[in-house]
Amino acid sequence: MKKMLFFAVLLAAAAAFAQCPCHEKGGPGGPGRGPHHGDKGAHLMKMHDEMLEAIGVPESQRAAFRTAAHETHKKMLDIQYKIKEERLAMRTESEKPNPDKAKLQKSIQKIADLRREQVLLMENHKLEMLFQLTPDQRKKAIEFMQQRKRMMMERFGGPGPDDDD
Repeated sequence: MKKMLFFAVLLAAAAAFAQCPCHEKGGPGGPGRGPHHGDKGAHLMKMHDEMLEAIGVPESQRAAFRTAAHETHKKMLDIQYKIKEERLAMRTESEKPNPDKAKLQKSIQKIADLRREQVLLMENHKLEMLFQLTPDQRKKAIEFMQQRKRMMMERFGGPGPDDDD
């Protein structure tokens, strides 16, 4: 009984942390207080467009990339919504007097599958974009992304991810 209570409290704490307002739009402090002051997706698309312009991609091709990025962003938001729904279901189940462990494990698996779907969606989007660039543009894009990654790591401290990330 103590183990079940401990598990329920631990799961409820994890679910509460996952619903923390600092994970919403705007980052820590809520909307309008994060580093991007609003829609992160729009900020990322602007950075993406700036990179494409810097490496010499013509406006017509950048417009096509923006459209593709927008579609990918919409799919990512749909997946994120499903993840939040699953977390809420987990929270509801974990708050029951006798939570169903199988239901909770099924929710965990669904979230893991959705996260995998997100990673595949983003990586395939990057891959498609890179293959539409000329070899010279592709080389410049990779250098640009590596430079941005180094700048971000210096800004926020720490060694950062490996170069193959």
